[in-house]
Amino acid sequence: MPTPKMGKTAIVKKIAKEKPVDQQAEFETFEEAFERVVQVAQEAIAQSDSQPVIPAVEEPVELETEEDPAATKILAEFIQRNSLEVEEPAKKKSHPVRPMPQAREQFDLNLVVVSGVIGSVWGKNNDVFARLALSQRGRLVENDEKFASYITLRFADGMIGGAPISIQPGDVLKIQGYLVHREYQETLRKFLDEANAMSFLNYVDPADLPAWRLLTLERRNGLVNARSMSLLDGNGKLIAHFGEPIQEKSLNRAQVEGIIARVWEYRHNEGVDLFARIAVYDEHTPIDSKRAGNFGRARRAAHYITIRFSNGKTSSGATIRLQMKMRIRVVGELRDKAQFVTLRDELLKTGSSEVAAMMQRVTDGGQLSEIRNQQESLHVLANAVVVYS
Repeated sequence: MPTPKMGKTAIVKKIAKEKPVDQQAEFETFEEAFERVVQVAQEAIAQSDSQPVIPAVEEPVELETEEDPAATKILAEFIQRNSLEVEEPAKKKSHPVRPMPQAREQFDLNLVVVSGVIGSVWGKNNDVFARLALSQRGRLVENDEKFASYITLRFADGMIGGAPISIQPGDVLKIQGYLVHREYQETLRKFLDEANAMSFLNYVDPADLPAWRLLTLERRNGLVNARSMSLLDGNGKLIAHFGEPIQEKSLNRAQVEGIIARVWEYRHNEGVDLFARIAVYDEHTPIDSKRAGNFGRARRAAHYITIRFSNGKTSSGATIRLQMKMRIRVVGELRDKAQFVTLRDELLKTGSSEVAAMMQRVTDGGQLSEIRNQQESLHVLANAVVVYS
C-alpha cells in the first residue's frame, strides 16, 4: 500500500533531526540558516515522492493541507531562535562606559577673628586698606603702644557682602576673615625716606644715579581679607554690622592648617624662637588655570602663613619638633614682629650682579651697613598645635 507524502510538520521534524538548532546558532547567519531549511525541505519532499516513508507507531502521521498553522508556527519559531542566537553575542560585547567619579576637593582651615582700633585708611586698585591696632593683653582698645600689634586689613572693592562699608581712623572694629600673604615691591627712595637717609644718593656714582632711583626691593607681608565687620563703640556695643554674623567671642584668634614649606630659628636675648611657613590651600585660594591637579581637581596657588613658637614651645609648654612637608593645625593669636634690616642686606637679597657692582662704586661704603629700616612681618603666635601623622 502506498505511504502518504510527508506534511510540513514531518519535514520540520526531519530538519531538526538532521542538525539541531543550537549547534547551528554559533556558525550560521540568518540567510545561511534559511537557505539550509529550504534545501533540506526540498530534499525531503523529493524523497517522499520516490521512496515512501513508513512512520513509527508512536508517531502517527496525518495528512495535512498546505496551510498548516502548526507547521508554520514551528518554522517561524526556528527562524526567530536562530536569529536571536546569532545576534546575542554582539549584544553581550557592548558595555556602557561609566565616567570616573571626580574626587571632592578638600580645603584647609583658615579663619581669623580680630578686634581693635583703626589707625590709618588708604586705597589701592579699587580696594580699601586699613591699619588695625590689636591689644596683646586682651583689651578692645589698647592705649599703650608697646602692648599693641598692628595688622593690615583689606576690604575688596571697599565692600563686604556686596554692601559698601563706612570706616575712618579711630573706629573700633571686630573683623572676621582669612589670612593671605602679600608680595610687593618697595622703592629704594621709600626705604631711604623711612630711614631718614636720603643723603645716601649723594655718595653714589653719578653715572649710577638713574639706576639707584629706579631700584625696588622685594617685600612680603601678611594681611587679613575681611569677610564680616562689626562697628563697635568703645565699650564693645554694636553700632552696625556688615556680612555674616560673627560667632567667635575672642578678640584675637587665628585657626589655620597647612603643609610646612620652610622651618627656621630666630635667636634673641630671651631664647630661640622656632618659625615655620605653611602652605594653606583654603577655599579662597586662586585656581591656576595653566596647571591641572590630580584626580580631576583644580590646581590652586597656596596662601603662605608664618607661624611662631615662642622658644620652640606652645603656650602650654609643649616642645615642638617640625619637619618639611608635615601637615599641622595651629590655634593662636595674630602678632607682628618688627626687626631692623640694613640697606646692605636688602640690596644683596636682590641677587643682581649689577647692583653688587653699583655698591662697590659708593664712595662711603660704610653707610650701606649703617642705614637701617624697620620691617614688620605678620605671623600667628601658636598657643596649640596638632601635628598630623
